[in-house]
Amino acid sequence: MKYVLVLLLISVFTACNNGHKNESSKTSSSMNEATINLSNETGIPIHIINLLAAASGAKVEHLCRQETGLVDLNDSTYVHKKSPLVKSVMLPGIWTLKKVDTGYYDLVREIQSKIKGKGYRIFICDGKDAKEPNRLAIVQSEDEFTPLVYMQTNGINAGLDNSQLITRLKILSQRLDLILLGADFDWCEFQINKDPESWELLAEEIYKFCPDIVDQGTQTVSALAKELRQTRRLYLWFD
Repeated sequence: MKYVLVLLLISVFTACNNGHKNESSKTSSSMNEATINLSNETGIPIHIINLLAAASGAKVEHLCRQETGLVDLNDSTYVHKKSPLVKSVMLPGIWTLKKVDTGYYDLVREIQSKIKGKGYRIFICDGKDAKEPNRLAIVQSEDEFTPLVYMQTNGINAGLDNSQLITRLKILSQRLDLILLGADFDWCEFQINKDPESWELLAEEIYKFCPDIVDQGTQTVSALAKELRQTRRLYLWFD
């Protein structure tokens, strides 16, 4: 009788254990399939998707850009709309929220050191909406400025379209060796790797094509020069 009971207990334990394994296997298989699909959709290799997921501690998704369009007042469909239309544009990249305690800049530098030689760039960008925190995005790029093309970063209010802004940044980078940290529709940020001949002159140069960072930020060009020198980060924002 005892022998029969032991066999029954072993059978129950084995069945439960196999059940857990099957559930775990199904979950793992589902995750692998999702990662494979994301890689096929974006062109980003699976090992880079997994790297971003592990480093951020969050789910990785298809990168998209929020694009605002003008409402056609002659279109009866939108006759009662009071705000511009917004649509999501899917891009050849990935992004995720940051769940780990590591700061954004440290995380960008950590991941970039592992993917840069492979032709990819990681950068900070806006979330899906104004209420969501910033995200971390990765796209295929051999330089620091292609991500700005994907995000359509521009200073239209200051007379600079995407191409003109990138041209300005490339000229600055020849002297400052700029490394991308973040970019979205109306802002971008770079690490300054080389000191300028004069931080004051650099601040004056930047103020001429991006006045908002002084007028709505540091308030004075001297304060901007001090900030540039202390942080060694070039941050451009166009209201």
